[in-house]
Amino acid sequence: MCARRFAPEIEESAFFLVSEALTNVLKHAEAGRVTIRISHVETALLLAISDDGVGFPTGARLGSGLTGMRDRIEAVGGELSIESRPGGGTTVHARLTERRRETTHA
Repeated sequence: MCARRFAPEIEESAFFLVSEALTNVLKHAEAGRVTIRISHVETALLLAISDDGVGFPTGARLGSGLTGMRDRIEAVGGELSIESRPGGGTTVHARLTERRRETTHA
């Protein structure tokens, strides 16, 4: 199996997203379970962080954590969507366009 690496800004954005999503779960979700899915499809790195917590009402204002996630993902040309239902948990989806890490050959 070959480890695939992405440009540093893509990897950093993915790390930030997962970290911030887990922080939000711990602070707000009252969840018993969290699932993190990371996959590579065609030219994109896909992330999904789902919890089985309390969710939040449709149309609720995004807090600074969710706004920060969106800003970070969009800053590298990615897309972020958030699905949540009261009592039905929350899923954060991100799609980051692939940019390969440059390698140097000595």
